[in-house]
Amino acid sequence: MHPEEYTSNIPRDWRMNLTSQVAEYMQNRFREEIFEGPRALPNTSIPVPLLCRAERVIAVIVQAYQHPVIVNTVRHGKTLDTGASLHYQEINIPMVVLNANGNVRLWYLPGAISHAYQKDIWNSLHSLRRPLTESLNRYCPRGWRNDRELFHQAADLKGSLDLSPAWYQQGHGPPNFHPEVSKLLKSRNAHMGARGWVNDMSEFHSLLSGTLSVIHPRMYEAGREVLIRLNDLANRRDDADMRSILPIWSSVYNSVSIMVNRATPYHIDINGREPWLDMLVTVGEYQPLDFVIPTLELRLRYMPERTSVGWDDAN
Repeated sequence: MHPEEYTSNIPRDWRMNLTSQVAEYMQNRFREEIFEGPRALPNTSIPVPLLCRAERVIAVIVQAYQHPVIVNTVRHGKTLDTGASLHYQEINIPMVVLNANGNVRLWYLPGAISHAYQKDIWNSLHSLRRPLTESLNRYCPRGWRNDRELFHQAADLKGSLDLSPAWYQQGHGPPNFHPEVSKLLKSRNAHMGARGWVNDMSEFHSLLSGTLSVIHPRMYEAGREVLIRLNDLANRRDDADMRSILPIWSSVYNSVSIMVNRATPYHIDINGREPWLDMLVTVGEYQPLDFVIPTLELRLRYMPERTSVGWDDAN
């Protein structure tokens, strides 16, 4: 879709309305700070605590914007040689990483989420204890996402979940199949807690979507438009699950992965595309680590409150 095609209106009862208000304010604040634009005034419907959190994120984005670093993409960079990563450039302050052509590879935003808000987000995960625990029992002979060896064995809470209001089931893609609500968000599984978690975290996801609207406006607009148009699909197909989850889904991303106390091996998402950006948010209490990106020969200081938004093929 082209930007001029993004004309759909958000249904009045959707949480996405708050996302749009937050995004508009964060975009205006960024222009005010960087380009000396007009004074940005927030919509009075935005809760004051959320405004304060948005201000914190904008301050870190501005720092990153003022500290660009240029790197070369290394196609053979995927490696299991952890020793090689010790020689990679380490980044530990807010930065935007560009390639030689000036295209964004990732934004690194340490400090964007306060410790207090992190604690709230972490505590929210306890409502997902049952599905997280059950995720460890799923067996996939060729997959690593639920490999027990990658989870912190002594952790009280651990597991991995994927939530989506509309995605294609594995092996059931277009044109013969339609997107469906992920299993945990279907109405029959409301007792598992995932729907409640999505509802409780709506302001947090509005904040993250607002962040995307600043650093990648076109992707934000496209994601917002897709979610709105899914409502038409749900009505045409009489999909009650999709109709009931879309009003509380406030993220412009159509899926959320939750990884709790798990290490992640080197990998590349083969479904990613260069213009697309994923978002990774870390919360909790742990010792500083490094997030290694061999294809960029970078090490990002992996700290609580860190937010990274990066090109999908850069992992």
